[in-house]
Amino acid sequence: MKIRILTFLLTLGVITFTSCDNDDDSSQIVTFEGTWNLKNISGGFAGIDDEYDSGIITWTFNNQNLMLNVINNSSQESIYSGYESGTYTYSITESNGSEYIVINTEVFGKLILLGNNLTLNQDETPSGSGADGFLLQFER
Repeated sequence: MKIRILTFLLTLGVITFTSCDNDDDSSQIVTFEGTWNLKNISGGFAGIDDEYDSGIITWTFNNQNLMLNVINNSSQESIYSGYESGTYTYSITESNGSEYIVINTEVFGKLILLGNNLTLNQDETPSGSGADGFLLQFER
């Protein structure tokens, strides 16, 4: 008798959980348009790991005119802090299921966008992997 009740409850549980709808709103398009604060740059031949306060270095992407506006107010003594302040063109290219950002006609690196976090990985390009690039981490 206990086995029948246990079997019934187990079957009921499986039916209940497999009939649930997916409530995820997958129709939302994730975009990186807008202003991003550079939080960390790591990697390179020297193995840097530099943190930045919000607002010190910002990258603002405009998807309508494909322009990138960089404001770099870093006064840190660092080996690399990304682009100097200025306006640059950009585009996105896709290769083997990954997206890469091209800045001023040069592939900058792999673009990874997860919610309010943007990562640009210079070690990953459409032509292959490297070892001495930088990893730039941004957040909104």
